[in-house]
Amino acid sequence: MIAQNKFTLSGTISEAKSNETLIGVSILFPEINSGTVTNEYGFYSITLPEGNYNVVISYLGFEDINETIDLTRNRTNNYSLTEKLETLDEVLIQEDVERVSIRKPEMSVNKLKVQTIKQIPVVLGEADVIKAITLLPGVTNAGEGASGFNVRGGAADQNLILLDEATIFNSSHLFGFFSVFNP
Repeated sequence: MIAQNKFTLSGTISEAKSNETLIGVSILFPEINSGTVTNEYGFYSITLPEGNYNVVISYLGFEDINETIDLTRNRTNNYSLTEKLETLDEVLIQEDVERVSIRKPEMSVNKLKVQTIKQIPVVLGEADVIKAITLLPGVTNAGEGASGFNVRGGAADQNLILLDEATIFNSSHLFGFFSVFNP
């Protein structure tokens, strides 16, 4: 069995302008898929088998350093990274939602379309808007034999039902079998 000598490559990595050490700089050896990072003092150290290695030193916002080193003895290599300035393309943000009036805020508004209501199975051939509302998230039926619905745990009398901005106080007839709305 042949013994392979191992040597240590160590040093510090700093910023070129201020000479301040950099924390978390990546030191990578791509051929052997190995590497290390600098500690809080900008120091790094890695022990590798003897040989020639390509070393890539990279840090976000700085120019990368690519260098070939001959590791035949313990070495101390200090590096200085220079800032890399990049001009980014503009970012355009577009909205897809309806315009919301900030003068008249509406909290938790759900709007149903007539086509959606007509697709729901019905009793006695009559489409029911109130039954369609109970299929929305957070809405439950008020109970067997009771008309109305509960929204997010509230009582049936805590719901505001409007038809063309007019308040509807009783939204169903005959114990909830018939709605006052005609879709």
